[in-house]
Amino acid sequence: MRPFSVLLIRILALYLVLNPLLSVSPLLFTPQLEVEWQAVLAGVGIPLLAGVALWVSANSLASKIHGTSSTDDARVPISESGLVRAGSFLIGVYLFIQHIGAVINQWAWGGGIAYGSLTVAVLALVLMLGARFWGALYLRLKYFE
Repeated sequence: MRPFSVLLIRILALYLVLNPLLSVSPLLFTPQLEVEWQAVLAGVGIPLLAGVALWVSANSLASKIHGTSSTDDARVPISESGLVRAGSFLIGVYLFIQHIGAVINQWAWGGGIAYGSLTVAVLALVLMLGARFWGALYLRLKYFE
C-alpha cells in the first residue's frame, strides 16, 4: 500500500506544479497586458512550492499515513481502508493548497477574510491529519449491520 501512496502523492505533486503554470501561460503571450505580477507569482508560487515539497517528502508522508508496520511487499493486496486513508489524505492536501491561497490572497490584498475558503482549508486539515481515523471509520461503517 505504501508504494501506491507514494505514487499518488507524486501525481498530486505534479498536478499542483503544472496546473498553475498552465493557467498562467496565456498571460506570458498577451501583449501590453497590465497584470499584478505579485498576485500571479503568489498564485503560482504557493502550489509550486507545495508540489516540490510533496514530491520530495512522498516516502515519509506515505510512511506516516500507513504507519511503519505496513508491509511493502508488492504481492500484498491493497486494502480498502488503505485506499480510504491515502485518498482522504490526498484530497485534504489538494483542498488545502487550493483554498489557503485564496485565504492568503484576500487577506493580503483586501484585509478581509475569505471565510468559505478558510472553512474548506480547516476541513482539509482535518482530512489530512485524520487519515487513519477515516480508514477506521470506513471499516466500522462498512461492516455495520
